[in-house]
Amino acid sequence: METVVFALLNGLIYGLLLFMLSSGLTLIFSMMGVLNMAHASFYMLGAYFAFTLGQHTGFWFALFLAPICVGAAGACVEKWGLRKVHARGHVAELLFTFGLAYVIEELVKIIWGKFAVAYEIPPELNYSLFELFGSQYPAYRIFMLAVSIAMLAGLWYLLKRTRIGLIIQASL
Repeated sequence: METVVFALLNGLIYGLLLFMLSSGLTLIFSMMGVLNMAHASFYMLGAYFAFTLGQHTGFWFALFLAPICVGAAGACVEKWGLRKVHARGHVAELLFTFGLAYVIEELVKIIWGKFAVAYEIPPELNYSLFELFGSQYPAYRIFMLAVSIAMLAGLWYLLKRTRIGLIIQASL
């Protein structure tokens, strides 16, 4: 029973993390008509930004600032890259974003190296939140679950209950 409960909880958290990744891709594709093959690369870039910022400023500030940095990088790519390529059609956009994914990957290898970085769970979340069937479940994973659910609820509210959401739905 213990294995089933923990597998379900871990699967739920993993599924919500995949939702976080895919929601951005879906919104970009539906609003702009761009199949962004570099979307996962920006996600990776955000993780490395958070890692680097976390070393210098702490976990909480990095958690706030890393998405802003990645959003700024994405806005720059859209303004100076995708807008020029957009006029040439979907194949050009696909090739541009596919090539951009390779460029981001190589930049990450140059800056942070080819091997995984030593990331530690922040001390504020490095404890057992609850015990179930004699096994302890870490607070960090429940924090990821809470952030994912908050993002899901926020996106739902934004798209279904606000004027901006109505505009986005109308553009689709």
